[in-house]
Amino acid sequence: MVTQCGIPPGESFTYVLETGDQSGTFWIHGHTRHQEVDGLHTPLIIHSRKQPVIDYDEELIMTFEDWFTTEFAVRQAYIDSLEDIRTLTSNFPKALINGYDGNKTAPITFVPGKKYRLRVISMSVNNWFKFRIPGHKMTIIEADGVESMPLEVDGLILGPGQRYSAIVTAHDSAQFNYIYNVTSYSQTLFSQGLIPLMYTGLINYRDGAPVKTIPAPSDEHLVWPEETAMQVADKQVPLPVDRRIELTMKKFTHTHHQHQTTLGNTLYKPVLVPTLYTALLMGDLAANSSVYGPQTNAYILKHLEVVEIVINNPELEDHTFHFHGHNVQVIETGPYGNSSTENREPVAHKVSGPWPMWRDTIQVHGFEFIRVRFRADNPGVWFLHCHLAWHEYNGVAVVFVEAPGVLQQRQSVPKEMVEMCKRQGIPTQGNGAGNQEFDLSGLPPAVYPSS
Repeated sequence: MVTQCGIPPGESFTYVLETGDQSGTFWIHGHTRHQEVDGLHTPLIIHSRKQPVIDYDEELIMTFEDWFTTEFAVRQAYIDSLEDIRTLTSNFPKALINGYDGNKTAPITFVPGKKYRLRVISMSVNNWFKFRIPGHKMTIIEADGVESMPLEVDGLILGPGQRYSAIVTAHDSAQFNYIYNVTSYSQTLFSQGLIPLMYTGLINYRDGAPVKTIPAPSDEHLVWPEETAMQVADKQVPLPVDRRIELTMKKFTHTHHQHQTTLGNTLYKPVLVPTLYTALLMGDLAANSSVYGPQTNAYILKHLEVVEIVINNPELEDHTFHFHGHNVQVIETGPYGNSSTENREPVAHKVSGPWPMWRDTIQVHGFEFIRVRFRADNPGVWFLHCHLAWHEYNGVAVVFVEAPGVLQQRQSVPKEMVEMCKRQGIPTQGNGAGNQEFDLSGLPPAVYPSS
């Protein structure tokens, strides 16, 4: 629990969002018991009052998600029960496109000559998705709710949780229909030789028109978006750094040959009191990370300081990381660790241009580091986590407690939220364990890489 107790079964809770000048392509999803894995998610589109980067005639939403045949809790109980994780029987998910089995999605209608804004959303928790419309170029104008300078690409690659808006101009003639391609892939234990999965759908210019065959070049000959290739539309230059936090993923064998990965010093585990409540109610002690419990991997941020986060990935597996409460400015990516152990070529070193892109979900590839920055101008308690559900479940996450003194002046815990916790027997005051000062008795033991 980072910011609240879950909504109890049979009850409802109303969220009021002050969007201000925020607009773009988002999705909302549950964060309790990993219910987003089981389908508790939906797109959220906030339309801008401003002129778009490129004018368009219509907009279409495309969603990609992975779909397992059993609920997350059932699969996780099976994994936890294994004497040896290496005996795992694969349960690689299928893919849904716009909520339907990938090859049964309704055709997308194009009218000749029109410009379409495709809002493409990955509501995935395990898989990456590649999306192309052969015979059509895409021009990216937004990523994760932030407008970008136009960037022409052949297709999109979306890690779990990422979003793009891309302008696609329909051909002037309705002589042919076209096929779009979606590739679903992953590197997790669930994949085990079952990847990639290929899906196709129809771009319908005219009912009954023949489908035009387009030669399929290999991916390396196509242009795909990269974190450092995009430039932000409002031309913000790189922020000057006040503080640097380096987070290196550490893989270790915990139990039953199960490989665990930390992002901070220990595996993130939920504590007894929502961390936001501790930050709001512990007075001056809220500025001491110890009161939250070591399981939270809490970092205290000063108000308005510019924080540079470096995430190092010395392992083969790719990750996406989602920053709650902030967009981050993507500054640089480059090689990290020894990729030769997996017969992989070192990743290239890439630096963003003069106006680095901002987004809230970033990809960190195997044997790669990424450097991002943000200004701590949003007092609160914010989760940074891997968006692969299995990794998040196992604790690949940290918490930023941002400007707790300012937070206490501006906010309080709403009575309705306190009562919702009480009805579930969840404490709402004290440190992470619900005790005073630094008494953390009652919390489960923290799990460190050396354990």
